[in-house]
Amino acid sequence: MNSEYVEYMNTSSRQRPRWLLALPALALVVVGACTSSLEPNVDSVSSKAVLGTAESFAVLGGSTVTNTGPTTVVGNLGVDPGLAVTGFPPGLISGTFHKGDNVALQAQKDTTAAYNTLAGQAVTLDLTGKDLGGMTLGAGVYHFSSSAQLTGTLTLDAKGNPNAEFVFQIGSTLTTASNSSVIVINGANDCKVFWQVGSSATLGTGTAFKGNIVALTSITLNTSAKVSGRALARNGSVTMDSNAVSTLSCTPSADAGVDSSSLVDSSPSPDAPTTICCGSASAVCGGACVNLNDDSANCGSCGNACAGNQVCDTGSCVACATLCNGVCADLANCDTNCGQCGKSCKDNQTCSNGSCVQCKTLCNGSCADNDEQNCGSCGNVCASGQTCQGGSCVCQ
Repeated sequence: MNSEYVEYMNTSSRQRPRWLLALPALALVVVGACTSSLEPNVDSVSSKAVLGTAESFAVLGGSTVTNTGPTTVVGNLGVDPGLAVTGFPPGLISGTFHKGDNVALQAQKDTTAAYNTLAGQAVTLDLTGKDLGGMTLGAGVYHFSSSAQLTGTLTLDAKGNPNAEFVFQIGSTLTTASNSSVIVINGANDCKVFWQVGSSATLGTGTAFKGNIVALTSITLNTSAKVSGRALARNGSVTMDSNAVSTLSCTPSADAGVDSSSLVDSSPSPDAPTTICCGSASAVCGGACVNLNDDSANCGSCGNACAGNQVCDTGSCVACATLCNGVCADLANCDTNCGQCGKSCKDNQTCSNGSCVQCKTLCNGSCADNDEQNCGSCGNVCASGQTCQGGSCVCQ
């Protein structure tokens, strides 16, 4: 009998006969017996628990998204039904902010659907009461009736199957100790790992995590924790502190067939800008795409931050006429501070000369009248050196 399917990497387990270790899993799965009808269906989740529109989000909160320090987010960042996103800058994002708009609303609906589907998957093995640290797990659905803890390293082994799915159903909290890690081997894909969390998830300082966290309540990423995947909170907040969250590594791992002792973490880091393609209008600063013409944290060059009473205009810091909650606001054209601080235009409106007016062009549920990527019509991109005004590309 083979206990390779779930291997507990600690001394006390090593001292037990290997056939005893296999007994908890034997009734559910036989590893190596490829013709066995009891082998877990590793392809089921990809068709049943898709993230839908939430797939484009690296971070999605229900009430708020807050950040402290030089966090980098590669992918969209959103919140719904809440509206508050704070800490960007100093945090950087390569993607689009969606605060209480139709895109964020639909992403939350799809996150809820994914959460329910993941929770309903047939269980391969119950791990209630066991620490994930030191385990090597094959593809399957792993259940915790209450909380789950990771102390140390968890290894997920696809065994050469590019369709391998790993689902963790957690009844209450998910917690990782400082400097813990999840690694994937033998062709596993970071984004085919799903963590369905019944309350809140907390990643300890320096944790290197892989997979999609889909939490009912909140997600907290402590200092320097990294997530190769997604942090999606249905009802509560996402709280970050000098983190890196990225959806870039959603391809089969390059470590297939390599002994786990020689592996290094392949999660994207803020110091690896060459993996990000921004296009001609942007530059890579701190691992994220930014526009040096209007980014107040990188005005004209990476790291050149404007003062709190200034705004970045064509690559230069200039005095700001109006501050809203400590952030410089263009009351004439800002959809969230139109004419006055805190006055937001509706999804089908845009701010023009301080007044909310009917939007001429809607793309993916958002107004694109002044969107340089959808100027006048969806997909109409303005040339370099042009800006979109009232649906027309004009020279700056």
